Amino acid sequence: MIQDKRSRKIVVVAHCILNQNSRVLGIAYYPGMIKEIVDVLRKCEVGVVQMPCPELTYAGLLRGIQTKEQYDTPAFRRYCRQIASGIADQVQEYSRNGFKVLAVLGVDGSPTCGVDETSPGILIEELQSKLKERKVAVPMKGVRHKYASQDAAWLEKILA
Repeated sequence: MIQDKRSRKIVVVAHCILNQNSRVLGIAYYPGMIKEIVDVLRKCEVGVVQMPCPELTYAGLLRGIQTKEQYDTPAFRRYCRQIASGIADQVQEYSRNGFKVLAVLGVDGSPTCGVDETSPGILIEELQSKLKERKVAVPMKGVRHKYASQDAAWLEKILA
């Protein structure tokens, strides 16, 4: 195998972890990125797969706040399933080629990318299903803006 400087470690992240500008107006908690999480990703020298934001690409930047139940329509779920399939393809490809996909980070409170609060968001549910079909296990964690430092500490343990 050809050797180069890549870490061969990957983390899949919700779009708004790297781009708070994509959030519904009025609920961005950072000017750009969730600093605590990004600092750990940089420090641990992992590659990042940024998931598309289905809310942004489906409903636009000027969308209003909606609940999971409001988004949970056949058309939106099908849209998230399509996105999840592409993400699962990347995860599977990395795994098959000796890379370690160490975590999927969602954002708790999101109707699409929530992981731990109440129930998973629609995109996360679809991604869990697609990864299970492929028999690929990856730990998932929902980042919480109020507890970003604690979530960053969890991530650093996973990446160590």
